[in-house]
Amino acid sequence: MTKPRLVSLPPELMELQQRWLTLEREERDALYASEIGPRFAPLFAELPLHGASGSFVQKRPRVLVSVLGLSWQPVALMAAWCKPQRMLVLGTDDSFRQRPGNENVLSLIARIAGISRDAIEPPVRIGDPGEADLYRAVRDFLRRERIHAPDVFVDLTGGKKLMSASAALAGFLAGARLVYVDYGEYHGSKRIPVAGTEYPRLLTNPLEVMGDLELRDVFRAFDRSDFQEAERLARRLADRLYEPREAECLAKLARGYGAWDRFDFAGARQTLGAALEELNCFATQGRWAWAPSVRTTLAANLAALEALAKVQKKPASLEGGVPLLIWYLAAAERLLHAGKSSLAVLLTYAAVERYVDLCLWVDFRLDDEKPDYSQLRLDRVRYDEAGRQFFGKDYKPRELEGPLMFANGVQLLAALAPARLDLRDLGPLKGLASIRNKCEYEHGFLPEAPSVDDAQRHWKTARKIVARCCDGETEMSRRMEECRFATLDATTDVAPQAVDRPLS
Repeated sequence: MTKPRLVSLPPELMELQQRWLTLEREERDALYASEIGPRFAPLFAELPLHGASGSFVQKRPRVLVSVLGLSWQPVALMAAWCKPQRMLVLGTDDSFRQRPGNENVLSLIARIAGISRDAIEPPVRIGDPGEADLYRAVRDFLRRERIHAPDVFVDLTGGKKLMSASAALAGFLAGARLVYVDYGEYHGSKRIPVAGTEYPRLLTNPLEVMGDLELRDVFRAFDRSDFQEAERLARRLADRLYEPREAECLAKLARGYGAWDRFDFAGARQTLGAALEELNCFATQGRWAWAPSVRTTLAANLAALEALAKVQKKPASLEGGVPLLIWYLAAAERLLHAGKSSLAVLLTYAAVERYVDLCLWVDFRLDDEKPDYSQLRLDRVRYDEAGRQFFGKDYKPRELEGPLMFANGVQLLAALAPARLDLRDLGPLKGLASIRNKCEYEHGFLPEAPSVDDAQRHWKTARKIVARCCDGETEMSRRMEECRFATLDATTDVAPQAVDRPLS
């Protein structure tokens, strides 16, 4: 860390400093209150906050919480530097009973700091040991002021060690910034801090060193697709860091992937695009270990989202609708890895149903809600055979009518376009429909959740069918990869099922 910048004292202050050094405690306090403080505090207020960097260099808080001991000078100086709108002073009966120069100590602090006495809250007296009282006082004050914790400085300079430690804990847990009035020079064998050598200092945030523990919680929530929790944890961490860019970027990633998970393609593209810009700007200088692999994945993801955002309700071609089918299968695959077999089955079923709708619309202009069957040239023998393959021995031939659903759509597509859906596909698709209907989100009173193995088997069937529109298996795999979500902690001790690996 660089050396702190101190005030270059003008001659009159240097003379007062030398005089101060010759006095006893009570006389020193009186001199500081009457002559040194009023002259020195404005100069102190112009000093940079030592230890601060980046956007935090000259950040002044709206609220200041200070611990008052028998040395009131640091409290006054920090108040002069901060110029807070509201200020809470915590102290003991002894510290509040002080009357340097026969002046009330809080009035003295306000005068030297150049702030209104009304800005200082009524004194909060802390007993012995008092840490619980101090915690409650800080909590209640912040709640009452409805202040965002990063806009709060907690000054730990004064007070007993227990009070300073308690204030540090309260401030850290609240997300406030911890500051200290330090000294550049000490005098004599008793190491008395010399008036006029004070400077404001920002204490190093423990999370700058130990934040990897909290980052790991963000990573784990993200990799199990709990994006709302990952964003919440990342935002909480960002509020407690002096340099929050990494945590803010993680929150943006979680919000973007959460939007994609909810099928909000436009929102996901916008948010993940912004996250990629932040990665490109700050990841290298911030040494974000997780960034290189995520950057590569994001570039592919944005290409997939670009295609998804262009999908229309009635695509003009198969290619116009395929990105949506790929996404359904990729989402189902991710749910399988997370052990959520029923949800994976629902998305697999939805992928096949949309594949059928897409083919019937593009090739035969059959609207799924109001299909016009009058212009179809249908091979009734093949149509009935498809019906028997799907419905079994209970199948009864009937005329085409009504909207296209999963079952009659599968039967019709197998009859009209064998290259799109083969008769041999119908048995497995009947099994997919049956397992979907029995799961806890569909029909019947007592559900039967599918096993992961069964869900995976049906997913592979659906993938094979959809691949017929994708120019082969290689292209299908490439496009599936574009829809695979980034992972943050895959190389550490994250549970294996949380890591997104291809099933195929």
